Amino acid sequence: MSIEVMRQVRNALVWNLNTDLDNIPACEQWAKMLRKNIDALDKAIEEAEHKWVGLTDDDEIPWDGVDAKSFAKAIEAKLKEKNT
Repeated sequence: MSIEVMRQVRNALVWNLNTDLDNIPACEQWAKMLRKNIDALDKAIEEAEHKWVGLTDDDEIPWDGVDAKSFAKAIEAKLKEKNT
């Protein structure tokens, strides 16, 4: 799901939530569900907007010099460290 689609869905949910549903007892559960979905979409949008952090010349990558697989795993570990 693209960020723009998530924003459109979130805005539709906010609009529904703000249509005075809390004043109708039968719709209280609907309002709770909308709030939960809005929170989930906010989190998804935030995660989708996370900027990737790559390696720089200053990053030291430990490598035992044995094989390419070991070096690839060291690079992967460093990228995970920087992007968590």
